[in-house]
Amino acid sequence: MDRILLRLSSPSRGCAFASSLAAMEDLEKSRELFEYTSGRWIYNEPRRLAERRLAFNVDELLKAAAKSVNRPTSDIQSFRKIAEGGFNRVFDISMKDGSSVLARLPYPSTLPRSLAVASEVATLAFVGAHGIPTPRVLGYSADNNAVGAEYILMEKLSGRPIGDAWFDLSEQERLKVLLQIVKLETKLFAIDLPASGSIYYAHDLPPNTPKIDIPGSDGGLCIGPYAALRWWFGERGDLDIDRGPHEDPCLVLQTPAEKELAWIRAYGRPRFPFERAHRETFDYKKQDPKEHANSLVNYIRLAPHLVPSCSKLNLPVLRHPDLQPNNIFISEDFSITGLIDWQHSLVLPTFLAAGMPNLFQNYDDEESMSFVPPQLPDDFESMDEEERARAQEQFRRQHVHFFYLGFTQRMNEPHWHALEQETGLLKRRIFNDASSPWEGLNTSLEMDIVRVSQNWSKIAPADSDGTISACPIMFTEREVQRRAALDESLREVDSEMERINRALGIASDGWTPNESFESAKEKARLIKEEGLAAVSDDPWLKEMTEQHWPFDDCNEDE
Repeated sequence: MDRILLRLSSPSRGCAFASSLAAMEDLEKSRELFEYTSGRWIYNEPRRLAERRLAFNVDELLKAAAKSVNRPTSDIQSFRKIAEGGFNRVFDISMKDGSSVLARLPYPSTLPRSLAVASEVATLAFVGAHGIPTPRVLGYSADNNAVGAEYILMEKLSGRPIGDAWFDLSEQERLKVLLQIVKLETKLFAIDLPASGSIYYAHDLPPNTPKIDIPGSDGGLCIGPYAALRWWFGERGDLDIDRGPHEDPCLVLQTPAEKELAWIRAYGRPRFPFERAHRETFDYKKQDPKEHANSLVNYIRLAPHLVPSCSKLNLPVLRHPDLQPNNIFISEDFSITGLIDWQHSLVLPTFLAAGMPNLFQNYDDEESMSFVPPQLPDDFESMDEEERARAQEQFRRQHVHFFYLGFTQRMNEPHWHALEQETGLLKRRIFNDASSPWEGLNTSLEMDIVRVSQNWSKIAPADSDGTISACPIMFTEREVQRRAALDESLREVDSEMERINRALGIASDGWTPNESFESAKEKARLIKEEGLAAVSDDPWLKEMTEQHWPFDDCNEDE
């Protein structure tokens, strides 16, 4: 995308026309700097843009950037936006000598305010001191300031993000990157941490905030409240609740569910499932938060039994929160030069922190689950072009999954030990579903509880006499079948929506590149016409389908 280069000097204006033209140019520059311009949304676009709108004092940001590298502002050559995502906007401040400072500003909608920046700055310093390549922080502000926005000033990493090139790497190039990732993760798993939570400088936390000092750290680093978005989403930031840190793994399991219970008691009301495609499964009826509250209570009863008896599995571990191609920087020879975006990082017990990054896992594939070396099909050469493309993509996913596990088994024993646990994946899934903000859907947590009860003999630790206590939550066969059928129905809907989104060329939230927007809108319009025509003989169903159509603007909180 063409970027506007904001020069720090302005041309003289000698006439009204020139003045008007300059005003238009200033308006366009302001839009480029303060507004999201890297894509469009085919529905609810005004809301997405409002979430990402951030006006700030450019001159004050430039002053702060120059000061961070002991330069006068006159040394600044240019200022331009280079990236923007779901939570932040990044600017390049280039100096006349060719060096650069990067300024990263979170959107007003990015939560938790102040703590997200404070935690990321401390986390970058902490992992950098333990051999993880990250950008060096030159300055930051997590409070009110002259810029009018929170910010982090960082050095510019060498290299480039892998980005979409990840999918086109050769086998050897992929293996080189994978091996380095696992080596870096091995360093993280070897760090001794005193508790679960998020990392901060103690001086950045509000007075009386619970914290546990990190022994041996320079600069007063500590473990403080969880900085993950789920703890602060919506009105959750206003709740007076326990947000950590926690030394007891049982509290790590229980408190996120207690957070959701507190929110439901204070703010919960019947609502439709957030994903509009799910609403037909529930006959377009609003769901009662009391049902989710009951599931949360059941989960809390199970939580003490989910804690592993092996002490090594309870050791706190820090991992990168979003290990995806745009956050991995590489050199021309595919050496990793840095990992960026540590926002919302968590320290969790090993059994909860373990797991394959989404970029590498292929759990839906039977061959990957059996941990066997992948191979292309015997008839690969005789396939047509479309079949070959599918087979190559399947092989790529299997290849990445297999070698990530293989390297982990060889080099990162603590992580491999956690991955080997038969019920580890289920424990992590139920923890995540119980922790997630309730948005009208209870099925995932319900089904997790069913699976825990079905695998109770593998999960519950044995008593001193070798016996295993009965599962505190029991279901009739009819209840299990009802929950399983509902879960399967929703999974089918999800699969169908993924297929449609691919056909439209949009992400799950409706985002699409600028150049694809009009085409995606037109395709969505045609799909809607076909969908309504398919139910035209049922007036009520047609009305509900139109009212809850997934690709139209809507009230996301209803």
